[in-house]
Amino acid sequence: MNLRILKKLSKRAAPYLTKIGDTREQFRAVKGDNYHGLIIWDLSKLDRCGSVHTDVVNRQSHVATIAPRCRKNSKHPYVKLSTPSHPLKGTIMVGGMCGYYEPEWDEETAWTALESWVWGQFFDYDPVADEVFYTRTFSSPSEIFAAADELLSNSN
Repeated sequence: MNLRILKKLSKRAAPYLTKIGDTREQFRAVKGDNYHGLIIWDLSKLDRCGSVHTDVVNRQSHVATIAPRCRKNSKHPYVKLSTPSHPLKGTIMVGGMCGYYEPEWDEETAWTALESWVWGQFFDYDPVADEVFYTRTFSSPSEIFAAADELLSNSN
């Protein structure tokens, strides 16, 4: 998934959130101000900044440094690449204050909110085997939207 597809999925998922009763505030992302919380490996949108050393690609920490050199007169000899943490401007986000003693702002994309709600509806626990499992799996966004339609039609 890239940031452009995330923006389109969030726009499509926003009406579903009001139907399922998500009362968090819906708003459009501001460039460089919001965080989507996803790991997006779109090579054309990696964040680039100068670095004085080179490391190996590390997919566990989701930060990668590749060894291309910067311009000749640059202060930093290497370019550090990392996954983008900000959504595109205009991506539909949902957010609200959470916490009791020290509430903090929590936000996510509308797509992430819908996806986690749908996955949560197909989550089950077997007390005999003491294991957690999903009763249904999804391999594409269209299956998530189809399941959301199915869940909303069953609730009415």
